[in-house]
Amino acid sequence: MKKIPIVIILPSLAGGGAERVIINLVENLDRKYFNVSLILINSVGPLSPNIPNSEIINLNINKFRNSIPVLLKKIYLTKPKVILSTFPHITLSLLFLRPFFFKNCVFISREPNMVSPSLDNSSFSKILKVMHKYLLPKADRVIVTSNAMQKDLINRGVCKSKLVLIHNPIDSLKLRNINNIIRSPGKGLRLISVGRLVKQKGYDRLLPLLKDIKNIQLTILGTGPELNNLINLTKLNNIEDKVSFLGYIKNPSSYIVGSDYFILPSRWEGLPNAALESLVLGTPVISFLDVVALKDIVPLVPKGKLFLCSNELSMKKLLNSLKIRKNSKKLKINNELLIKYNTPKQYAKIFLDMIKGI
Repeated sequence: MKKIPIVIILPSLAGGGAERVIINLVENLDRKYFNVSLILINSVGPLSPNIPNSEIINLNINKFRNSIPVLLKKIYLTKPKVILSTFPHITLSLLFLRPFFFKNCVFISREPNMVSPSLDNSSFSKILKVMHKYLLPKADRVIVTSNAMQKDLINRGVCKSKLVLIHNPIDSLKLRNINNIIRSPGKGLRLISVGRLVKQKGYDRLLPLLKDIKNIQLTILGTGPELNNLINLTKLNNIEDKVSFLGYIKNPSSYIVGSDYFILPSRWEGLPNAALESLVLGTPVISFLDVVALKDIVPLVPKGKLFLCSNELSMKKLLNSLKIRKNSKKLKINNELLIKYNTPKQYAKIFLDMIKGI
């Protein structure tokens, strides 16, 4: 069988969920069917794809807009039959240029976040909304991560037949291979959260809730531009002794396993990898109904292990009612709480089947 040349594009090797999903896919695509080229706008970030260097094309350019001429040239020289992009600014730019440079390629977009709130909160909201409305429907397939995202895109004019729902992959064997379990110091309930310190992640609405809750400790793993504002918020609410900012941790599993609950206060998400991984690690998850993709997961989790709060008040009441884990004195990794999920190989197989169906 003749192999399919595929170009997969990432802006960097940042440690976010979207990047990790794509790296997982790249590593697990069957080379019997694909000739893979991973194009990086730059290689900044902690991720390290486990693929041959010959499959990686690093443009080494700081900003995407400056990379477009070089990117187009690399795509032309690679002569792909399939192009996959998962970040909207790259996806929409390439769809605009597609008729002029690679109109015969199959173009696949993977949407990393709920579209409407992402566009509403974008720096170039009006321009992106227009581009999204007219360009995304021109993709041959659009990978979505939840039923809510699928409905959102149908309402935005994308043909239902082009939408493919694939839940994110979880590498449970790698994830649960933990040598050291870390339980944050402090008294009472231990909460863990992993995410970039930006408005989307909603830490500014979580921190004030801790003010009136006794015996609680929140550990946040991540970096971002809101760090100083969040530190000031802990001072304003007099909760400095309840909150720890540890920065980016390459492997947060040890902290998640040692905690009583994983908390995700995001205003919007796609399908949050960190929450799925926490469930696979056996640590229950608390979030808001705003993270609508988690509604898909509720039937796959035992009762009382995934809490979706309607607002800040309901989350505060919940936090006041929760108890520490029973095995807090003799920590061990708990049983998986997510009864069904895609492994990386299953995800890659679904992707292959999707390509064959186009």
